Amino acid sequence: GQVGDSFSTSLKLSMPLYTGGKLESTIDQAKINADSAQQGVIKAQEQLRLDAATAYYTVLQSQNLVQVNKETVASLEEHLKTVQAQNEAGTVAKADVLRSEVELANAKQNLTKAKNNYDVAVSSLNNIIGAPLATEHVYKDSLQYAPYDTSLDDSIAMALAKRPEIIQSQYNIAASKAGVEIAKSGNRPTVSMSGSQGWSGSDFPGDNKNWSVGVAANWNVFDSGLTNAQVKGAQAALDKAEEQDAQTRSSIELEVRQNYSSMQEAKERIDTSQVAVNKAEEDLSIAKVKYGAGAGTNLDVIDAQVALTQAKTNYTQALYDYNVNKAKVIKAVALQAGN
Repeated sequence: GQVGDSFSTSLKLSMPLYTGGKLESTIDQAKINADSAQQGVIKAQEQLRLDAATAYYTVLQSQNLVQVNKETVASLEEHLKTVQAQNEAGTVAKADVLRSEVELANAKQNLTKAKNNYDVAVSSLNNIIGAPLATEHVYKDSLQYAPYDTSLDDSIAMALAKRPEIIQSQYNIAASKAGVEIAKSGNRPTVSMSGSQGWSGSDFPGDNKNWSVGVAANWNVFDSGLTNAQVKGAQAALDKAEEQDAQTRSSIELEVRQNYSSMQEAKERIDTSQVAVNKAEEDLSIAKVKYGAGAGTNLDVIDAQVALTQAKTNYTQALYDYNVNKAKVIKAVALQAGN
């Protein structure tokens, strides 16, 4: 300040030496919360990766089903020509022609639906990956079986060690423990150091110097039970964090078990549906030969064609289910966490 032509200037500094653990625990808690937030980012990335993989497999599945329905249409068109020729020769009734035309029309309708489902699947994938919805891609992959070699027990162990939710849960426990220490600091003394430097005189900042250094200790021995209440509250938060950790672990183990089981079930369907496709192809071939020779009925051919289309659809569905559930297992086990 200034009084007439006299100046006085001062600089003061205060630094805590000991805060009963409050300052250190507060810093630790802030660091832990920052690390926990990063695990939240990883969790979101893992979910996005799973969503993209599922959408991609849906595109491949839809692409396969378009091909299945194209093959059905081509097969029924070929059969219709045979029926029409035999009808013109007088060896089969007009009803066979009509029934074959109806089946072909239904097959073409199913092909149209399959193409539409493919277009929708592509748009959904584009939406997830951030591409314009109408973007056309060239898909070099196809739905195939690639084994998942890790056992269920090992998968569960990996999930409980690597999942971002588990890591977050551990951070929450650590942050809660730091909160207990922060609350307990109210029962401990604090020590601080302060110092000041002053100048005074007729010229700013002043020619006359003075300084002081001091150390002060404070201990609040009675606060009407406030600190104890804060400690109890912090301990309750720690207990809750530990309970949530146990629940998180249980939920993750259940998730791994369910997805692993679904993956294994789909794997078995791949084998059985492939056998069904082979037998259905053979059955259709025999039915067509018999019909051409006059030894079989049109209904036999149509039933065989329906069975083959369904078998191929089941095979594609099994491959899709296997790959999607495998992707879910990989996500549940956190094999790609942080990548």
